[in-house]
Amino acid sequence: MRRAVATVTAVAATFAASLLSVGLPTASADSAPANPNDPKTPPTVAIDVLPTVQHNGVAWNQLVLGNTVYVVGNFTRARPSGSAAGQNEVVRNNILAYDLTTGALKSFDANLNGQAYGITAAPDGSRIYVGGEFTKVGSTTKNRIVALNPTTGAIITSFNVNAAGTVRAVAATDTTVYLGGTFTAVNGVSRQRLAAVRASDGALLSFAPTMTGTADANPKVNALQLSPTGDRLVVGGNFVTLNGSNRPGYGLGMLNASTGTSLAIQANDVVRNAGKDSAILSLSSDGTNFYGTGYIYGTGGNLEGSFSANWSDARIKWVEDCHGDSYGVYASSTAVYVAGHPHYCLNLGGYNETSPPQRAIAFSKAATGTLTKDTRGYPSFTGQPAPSLQNFFPQMTTGTASGQSQAAWSVSGSGKYVVYAGEFKQVNGTGQQGMVRFATSDIAPNKQGPKLSGTNFTPTVTSPGAGQAKLSWTANYDYDNSNLTYTVLRDNLASPVGTITQASTWWSRPSMTFTDSGLTGGTHSYRVRVVDPFGNSQTSPTVSITVAGGGGGNTPPVASFTTSVNGRTVSANGTGSSDPNGTVTSYAWSWGDGQSGTGSTASHTYAADGTYTIGLTVTDNGGATNSTTRTVTIGTAPAGVANDTFSRTVASGFGSAPTGGAWSTNGSAFSVNGSQGLVTVSTAGQGPWAQLAGVSSSSVDLTAGMVLDKRPNAGAVYAGTIGRRVGSNDYRLKAKVDSAGAVTLYAIRTSGGETALSTLIVPGLTYTPGARLNTRLQVTGTAPTTIRGKVWLSTAAEPSTWQVSATDSTAALQAAGSVGIHTYVSSSATNGPWVFRFDDFVAAQA
Repeated sequence: MRRAVATVTAVAATFAASLLSVGLPTASADSAPANPNDPKTPPTVAIDVLPTVQHNGVAWNQLVLGNTVYVVGNFTRARPSGSAAGQNEVVRNNILAYDLTTGALKSFDANLNGQAYGITAAPDGSRIYVGGEFTKVGSTTKNRIVALNPTTGAIITSFNVNAAGTVRAVAATDTTVYLGGTFTAVNGVSRQRLAAVRASDGALLSFAPTMTGTADANPKVNALQLSPTGDRLVVGGNFVTLNGSNRPGYGLGMLNASTGTSLAIQANDVVRNAGKDSAILSLSSDGTNFYGTGYIYGTGGNLEGSFSANWSDARIKWVEDCHGDSYGVYASSTAVYVAGHPHYCLNLGGYNETSPPQRAIAFSKAATGTLTKDTRGYPSFTGQPAPSLQNFFPQMTTGTASGQSQAAWSVSGSGKYVVYAGEFKQVNGTGQQGMVRFATSDIAPNKQGPKLSGTNFTPTVTSPGAGQAKLSWTANYDYDNSNLTYTVLRDNLASPVGTITQASTWWSRPSMTFTDSGLTGGTHSYRVRVVDPFGNSQTSPTVSITVAGGGGGNTPPVASFTTSVNGRTVSANGTGSSDPNGTVTSYAWSWGDGQSGTGSTASHTYAADGTYTIGLTVTDNGGATNSTTRTVTIGTAPAGVANDTFSRTVASGFGSAPTGGAWSTNGSAFSVNGSQGLVTVSTAGQGPWAQLAGVSSSSVDLTAGMVLDKRPNAGAVYAGTIGRRVGSNDYRLKAKVDSAGAVTLYAIRTSGGETALSTLIVPGLTYTPGARLNTRLQVTGTAPTTIRGKVWLSTAAEPSTWQVSATDSTAALQAAGSVGIHTYVSSSATNGPWVFRFDDFVAAQA
């Protein structure tokens, strides 16, 4: 939600650049990655709550210096982790310090008589500077700015500054301390919201930029951030002009740190926040980039979110417009963390409107896509570079101390830790007021697992045929792990009969299925267990189904047939089929060209030469079934397995390929326009596919081109090729294109469900609608079968190495099979219809 915050008290994380050089080690995209080196899925900390001291009010800002976290705000008491409000409390007035690695309160005690907003450290760590509304530190008069000993909290008496108004932000070099806020004078000399003083004694320097506000809002500086070299100062606030200009200067500017003159900052051409109801609220740096956050309420600005800009040229690197006021930002060495109340992230492929909002989220450091046009009436950053939203969602409750219904106001960190502060009362259901620590998975408890249980995680079960049970369920989710593993348990509920790995988030939960085959007749019971990478699990309630097909020990029949060919007509004889404890009651033929037949003997005439796979399924008097296949060659055997350039016009269906015979399709979504095979998906959640059923090969090298007419506005679209389809099972190559254009490649086995055998988020590949993706899939050998694939834009060279590769020995797929194409659109997408165009489909003998 957009929230009126005319008296917003969030301030900048104004840490000296030298203090931010330590970052998180490489870990995973969430806390256990599928591909930790992919820039879209960088490591984040786990969301487990680490024991941390608590306070009784609101914290506005934090500073991490060495192994100490300093917290400033508006509070009067501190208490240990686990203690309820009012218990085991000690006095800490508006500033405290705790140990980063243990969370324990330190003896540091400065005792400010008013709230504090800004805090930073001298580059050598010998002192910390604190700004705010206070006028006394202990019994000593200190008007709104003070230098403190970082160990004891004692006043550095040589530093004397008198600010005539609130100091909201502080930044420091070895020789100079910069102040920003609402003050109108420093040391008795006029200074309008910005000033610089000498670090040694607080003497006022000549640095004196000017700024203006609006008729209904005085100018204000909320944030300051020095460049790594200390020669430039980025300023954030609600001011309309800076040094007489609004470009740069509309809420964001960059100054020469010595003279105060304005410098070029292209980021201000993109991010424009100023006036009564809009501002830049915080700034921070990782030494290479600087980061900022903002808010808007109605008019006056455009950013509710955060941005990243380069120190090298002050240009925007990326923008995330997860709408909702954003109060603090911290960049570790792998990810960027934001504190605020982001409630809508659809424009970068994240979640739709949600209430209550999320209070802490994270992004990739790299720009990995582009923002889509906003459709909800918010200011739009259409086409601007965007990061990837990470699966990091600690759950914080709303606080009451500020009266602004917020939770986290600040985020910082160092090494393996990320720390949030604000006014929240609980985190992940645990009492933890105002401050919390998170850590990387190598030192975190890693106890936050899949969330849904009981009736919220119950599969349905049906019997689609004799001896079969089909389970269907919606994927679970985990707030810090996307890739979850599902195991289907049958009858005694101890032995697994199938395992599927599926990625999901709390806002994108795919539908999942698993078919258990070869069952004896009678009642069978099932449960589904979901496990995260650290062994945390949920197990569904038990569901049961009565399956037909041979109760009382019925043995399935044995299918067998012979063929003879005369011209393009084949005659098939299935009378050799048998049933060891009953009789065969029906015969069902599939001719491999989309046609079918019945009877113990049958014949069929083909429309085109080619190699076809004939299938026979027999059913006995107990309902049990058995199937077998044989291949026949009609006419002269083709030079290749299959070849189709779609150089024909077909209003419905794909017609027949020049080599490979007739296409079989599973619906009415297919047509050919003279140069491409079109699959039109009108409804999200559907996945039309087509196969050359007459092809039968156990060793293919399959290439094809694919063009998508649009990216989805949520979820993803999927398309690819099938390299071996045997019955209802297959090996396939699947390319996923998400709303930001990111492409993920999968080597897939479908056998009673879909299993990703190998996965890669393709680095450097962003898909633009209308571009052609080339794919190559090899499926070779049996027991094991090798499946490998690659994808690339037609404007680029084919990758020299396989991007995904796996081996598999699933029994149902260790035989010759057909080839084809497949598509799918996520059920969360709403911008249909979607048109997939296929061309140059060539399957050669591998």
